Amino acid sequence: MTQNNTTKEIISYSFKKLTCEKAIDKISITNIMVQTEYRRQTFYDHFDDKYDLITWIFSYEVSGSINLISIWENREDILFYLLTYLEENKVYYKRIFSNTQLDSFKDYFIYYIKKEVQTIMKDYYKNHVHSVYNQNSMEITTEFYTYGLSEMLYRWVLKDCVPQSNHFHELLIKTIHNKF
Repeated sequence: MTQNNTTKEIISYSFKKLTCEKAIDKISITNIMVQTEYRRQTFYDHFDDKYDLITWIFSYEVSGSINLISIWENREDILFYLLTYLEENKVYYKRIFSNTQLDSFKDYFIYYIKKEVQTIMKDYYKNHVHSVYNQNSMEITTEFYTYGLSEMLYRWVLKDCVPQSNHFHELLIKTIHNKF
C-alpha cells in the first residue's frame, strides 16, 4: 500500500464515520480533516471534492476485491461480495443513495454494474456466432441487466438491505437463471 492510498484511506474512514453521524450536505471538508488531524489542503491534494471522495471510496473498496474474485471466474461470487459489502456498509450507502445531489455517484454505480455485466455477456456470447442479431441481443441484454440490477441494489440498500445479503443473492441468482 502506498502512502498516497494510506492518506486516502484515513480521509475516507473519517468521511464514512461522519456520514453515519450526520447528513452529507452538513459535512464539510474541514469536518473531515479535523478528524484526520491533517491540514485541509491535504484533502485537496487527493480529491477534488467530497463527491470525488465518495466515488473513490466505492471504487477502492469494491474494485480491488472484485478484481481478485473475477480471476476465479465465478461471477456469482462477485454479486455476493457486492451485496455483502453494501450490507456491511448499509448506513453509509443508505445516506449516499438517498442524497439527491449525488446523481453523479448513481451514474458511476450504474457504470460499474454495466462494466461487470458486459464482461459476463462477452463471456457468454464469445462462443456464439457473431452476427448483427447476437450483437444487438448482447447490447439489449446488457442494458436490461445493468439497469435492473443497479436499481434493485439501490432500492435494496434504501430498504435496509432486507432480505439479508445471502438470501437476496439466492433470489437474484434464481431470477438471473430463470429458476423461480
